[in-house]
Amino acid sequence: MGYSSRREKGDYRWVPDTSGIYRLYHGDTIVYVGQTNNLSARLLEHESSKSYWGSFDYKSTRGTPTAERKRMERRAIGRNWPTRNKT
Repeated sequence: MGYSSRREKGDYRWVPDTSGIYRLYHGDTIVYVGQTNNLSARLLEHESSKSYWGSFDYKSTRGTPTAERKRMERRAIGRNWPTRNKT
């Protein structure tokens, strides 16, 4: 499964509360890639604590073991070169 369509910050109505990989954007630049056990809760956390992004997309990983999800996150960071992820 690929990433969802891009949504504006605050548009969480269709974001599931399952595990997943997400990307935060500033304009057309991917600024952060992360993984979480709960996509909707994590995006809300980012909204309240990080002002540098304005849109996002995500990929649900329901049923994927945590170790595999972390490998997926590392691969996404390597492919997308987000400006705010620490290496």
